[in-house]
Amino acid sequence: MKKKNGRRVSVSIIVIFVVLAAIVSVGIFATSSELVSSFTVGNGRAYDSMLPTDYDFIETDGKNGVKYYVITKNSTLTTTAAPASESITEEESATTVAATSKAADTTKATRKTTSRTTAATATTTRKTITTTNRIRNSDEKVAYLTFDDGPSINTEKLLDILDQYEVKATFFVIYHKNMEKKYKAIVNRGHTIALHSYTHSYSKIYRTEKGYYEDLNKIHDYVEKVTGVDSNIIRFPGGSSNTVSRKYNKTIMKTLKQSVTDNGYIFHDWNIDSTDASGINRDPDLLVEKVEAGLKKKKPVVNILMHDTGKSKTTTVEALPRIIEAVQAQGYQIEPLTVDSEVIQHTW
Repeated sequence: MKKKNGRRVSVSIIVIFVVLAAIVSVGIFATSSELVSSFTVGNGRAYDSMLPTDYDFIETDGKNGVKYYVITKNSTLTTTAAPASESITEEESATTVAATSKAADTTKATRKTTSRTTAATATTTRKTITTTNRIRNSDEKVAYLTFDDGPSINTEKLLDILDQYEVKATFFVIYHKNMEKKYKAIVNRGHTIALHSYTHSYSKIYRTEKGYYEDLNKIHDYVEKVTGVDSNIIRFPGGSSNTVSRKYNKTIMKTLKQSVTDNGYIFHDWNIDSTDASGINRDPDLLVEKVEAGLKKKKPVVNILMHDTGKSKTTTVEALPRIIEAVQAQGYQIEPLTVDSEVIQHTW
């Protein structure tokens, strides 16, 4: 019995030596790759500022989704395996989530910036082409039907009429609670969803540039979350030539018009006003007359302003069929706004 126990002890010692030899081999391989050390996300960043200038600090993926930071003397090392016995602490898990979220936000911001820069470039190119086409083909006429302030109880009625005439429009939306289906309907039925404002509060958005962008970013992110559309087509509440903003900041519109353009947004005003915002449920005949009067000025491109604001604009719904017919009767092709559309902007 004692002999068997002695043999077991000998076997155990041999096993231990084999394991130690394997560990030493791994250590030699790590040294040959100039791997100095690795830390889990919970404590690795503390060493970053302590590194000599010829050492790199690299984030890598380990087992079970754990992020590891590896210190290496050169840039050849790209990944390292997490030790099999390494457990994920609550602190490490929380830090990993935060780091991953931050990386995702950075990627998203980069994508948006690229998208908006591309859109701005595309618009500039289109303007040049469009101007050339106007010279070669003076009969070419385009009309954009645009609706501000929605969605509302009228949205689906407007969409039904547009479908009936097989034309597409543009909706400059603001935030409305519990209207997710209507935002989606605009997109799913082939229309352009564009950005107007989150609050439509002049005192909030036109006091400072920061305040404006806080509002714009909020409606942008909401629309993207609900519909999946990363829109960079906008319309200023009141238009870019509004004078109400001067009450809060005399130079804000000049600043914003340049700023949004620099940031890759495309802002659109209008050159025909249906005047449906000049009162509550204005006579639909009057709305049609106002549009017809604008069309008679024979502009090659028209952007027609209307509103989608519920009970106060039901007559806009009534007038829409005749407005569409009047536009088509004058030879206009009705299109939704895109990044390639010709831009109508006010000057003052």
